[in-house]
Amino acid sequence: MFDGLLMIILGILAFGILISVHEFGHFIAAKISGIKVEIFAIGFGPKIIGFTKGDTTYQISLFPIGGFCKFKGDDAIDTNPESLDKDSFYGASPLRRIFVAFFGPFMNYLLAIVLLSIIAFGTHKDEYLPNKIILVDDFTYNTESYQETPAKKANLKTGDTILKIDNREINTFQDISRVMIYQKDNKNIKMVVARDNEEIEVNITPEWDPAQLKPIIGVYSYIKPVIKYNPNNKLINYLELEDEDKIIGIDDDYEDITEAKISKYLFYNYGLKKKGVLHINRGDTSLDKELDFEDLNINVAKNELYFNFYLPIRTTSIYNPFLAIKSGFDNGNEVIALSAIGLHSLIFKPKKNIENQLGGPIMIGYLIGSSTLSNIKDNISKGIKTFFSLIAYISLALAFFNLLPLPAVDGGHIILNLFELITRKRVNFKVVAIINMVGFVLLILLAIYVAGLDILKIIK
Repeated sequence: MFDGLLMIILGILAFGILISVHEFGHFIAAKISGIKVEIFAIGFGPKIIGFTKGDTTYQISLFPIGGFCKFKGDDAIDTNPESLDKDSFYGASPLRRIFVAFFGPFMNYLLAIVLLSIIAFGTHKDEYLPNKIILVDDFTYNTESYQETPAKKANLKTGDTILKIDNREINTFQDISRVMIYQKDNKNIKMVVARDNEEIEVNITPEWDPAQLKPIIGVYSYIKPVIKYNPNNKLINYLELEDEDKIIGIDDDYEDITEAKISKYLFYNYGLKKKGVLHINRGDTSLDKELDFEDLNINVAKNELYFNFYLPIRTTSIYNPFLAIKSGFDNGNEVIALSAIGLHSLIFKPKKNIENQLGGPIMIGYLIGSSTLSNIKDNISKGIKTFFSLIAYISLALAFFNLLPLPAVDGGHIILNLFELITRKRVNFKVVAIINMVGFVLLILLAIYVAGLDILKIIK
């Protein structure tokens, strides 16, 4: 119960930071532009607490997900444009209105760059996925639907280490994933791999995977299966495994035993009338852990069918503030680019279960809270870093979403004002109100739908 309460508090705190920064962007831009701000609110609904200073009422509302700035005259539907005061929203020039609309998302972008730059500064030890690979083809259980992966067709082998993709340096498996997102399926790419102390160049043609929304080549990271004990891991406790136990074999297979191979084995046999065995090294002792998959099905849920394994750790040091800022910009801009690619894939190449691609404030809050809490228990500084890293990435996503040319979000306001700026013709206030109302209703309906999906996912 305490963990759940702390997760909720962390989620609300994160949203409070994101919303406050976003609305402060609108607020400060309005002040610079000479537009009167009547209300600056964090949250929606009835006011819980607030105060008035100058022309503005500052308040916290009942529902903490969201926020708004109420500008003078922004609801002037039936007002003659010529009679609007210069300090009202629609009395201001379209250029000033664009500036106000843009500055909210820009502040989210700026917040993310600052946080990512601070996080990059100093010495960090981080877990990473090795760029050594194991081919999916080497542990395919469903032979009826088996098709050779691009990696197999290109003669890649399990144990290869990917060094370069199209002249881009690869140091981790995460680098492979990032590079592949930018690739086009059915387009040939050059890859340099290390094999038996030699560097080999191969040509490979990725194939589109609708489940991951990106081109893939058919490889997993070669993670050695050394158990990292976690008291909350059902599978580890069910099998009575201990910290640093090494899984060296599955049934009669002792070759290239990795995290991916073990996971596929467990998932494929889950619920079947079958028995198996995991061969374990515990210190100087070898032991076998028998698996009755029917019994496993009763005691461990399918979404709990995983082990926690130790990952290799690398150390990075950045003590030059300019390099830290560059790192912040590079990481932030990459997230924006990936958001654009993801949106393109969502629209033009969606996977079948599109609801699995959607996540709303509830899921985001849950992930922030659970990830932060999990890492705080492991290491306080790691938990703090996780918390602010997640805020940075979500802030970038918020900036990107708000600049989309959709009704009721900042991008929609920018488009309408750009139209007025270019044509020098003001869009009818009633038309603007209808567009914003329709957009707002659609966003609310989408939010309700996504919230329902979020709750179901969390319950599962």
